[in-house]
Amino acid sequence: MNADSPHLYRLRGAIQGRDQYTLRAAIQQAARVEARGLAAVLTLRHLAHRTGAPYTYLREIVSRRRDAYHVFQIRRRSGRTPRVISSPDPTLMHVQRWMLAHILNHAPVHPAAYAYRRRLSISHCAARHLGANWLIKLDLHNFFHSIDERQVYAVFLRLGYASLPSFEMARLCTRQATPEFPNLGRFQPRPHRERIISDYTTTMLGYLPQGAPTSGALANIVAEPIDERLNAIADEHDLVYTRYADDITFSGLSPFDRRHAARIVRLARTAVHTTGFEVHDRKTHIVPPGARRIVLGLLVDGERLRLPRDTRARIDAHIYGAERFGLANHQTTRGFASLLGLIRYVDGLLAFAHDIDSQWASPRWQRWREVIIAQAPDMAPFRSVAAHR
Repeated sequence: MNADSPHLYRLRGAIQGRDQYTLRAAIQQAARVEARGLAAVLTLRHLAHRTGAPYTYLREIVSRRRDAYHVFQIRRRSGRTPRVISSPDPTLMHVQRWMLAHILNHAPVHPAAYAYRRRLSISHCAARHLGANWLIKLDLHNFFHSIDERQVYAVFLRLGYASLPSFEMARLCTRQATPEFPNLGRFQPRPHRERIISDYTTTMLGYLPQGAPTSGALANIVAEPIDERLNAIADEHDLVYTRYADDITFSGLSPFDRRHAARIVRLARTAVHTTGFEVHDRKTHIVPPGARRIVLGLLVDGERLRLPRDTRARIDAHIYGAERFGLANHQTTRGFASLLGLIRYVDGLLAFAHDIDSQWASPRWQRWREVIIAQAPDMAPFRSVAAHR
């Protein structure tokens, strides 16, 4: 369907032998979502037409006959469990980016959620906690992998899409769980509810893959009940609440004490549990006055955000190491799997620093660019593999 012309849709539908009742229902369905600023998706074939993706390719993904993801791990510091990234192949990546741009970016999100939103950044989130002398920090355990395709299906339904395209778009935004998947019980389908088309029947439900363009926006929408409950706790106790993906922060001013903070943790844990998620207890921290107060890697103990000393030192060490010993040697010494991984990592650190303190970061970014330009002729072709950090 041409989103701007219901008349053309009627004419083409008539040529194809569609009855007027079906055509009228489709036009009304499109009008409902377009009134919300969302792109109309009437069928899987319609989505294929709008995105330019082959219909048979999309059908194979929806029926789970094709797993269109490349999976790799990113090692993390301090021996933590590696982060599993599922990167969609180029065609699915394009379709998911289309859905993000034309549908999910226009869906309402709770104002306390700051990640995966246009024109918002880590600094916007951390700035909400400036001047606080108490912090309570929690982490949602397996945030993306705790969200199943039924919850994603419910998102598209709430946005106004019909049942079948909601189901098909949910399948396109999720990846089927495998037998070794954690918390496997919740990904068992309910046969009497999940059978929409026999070809779509599967033995396992899908989950939100970390690495898909749509996962962040969908997670924000699914997590809205968490934000509502935790924001209500914050309001009741004169605290500020934010969530950046799986990072939850409460902040407050004295009078406040550790006993009160422990009560907030218990209330928050219960609230999160009632929404189907879990708090990662080992990552729960109460930060009292006098301790370093860091939110999302930024110091919030004054009237402006500041870079912690260890972040500055890490950036300086990477630049000096590359200047003194060469990028290739520095890559090996620091345990990066590729030069591209090293360069992307330091680029990310510098971009983060520049957002907070451009005067400090700008000359270092210039030195880093000069290193890369000077040593580029001697470098082997970059390999597109994950960096070991």
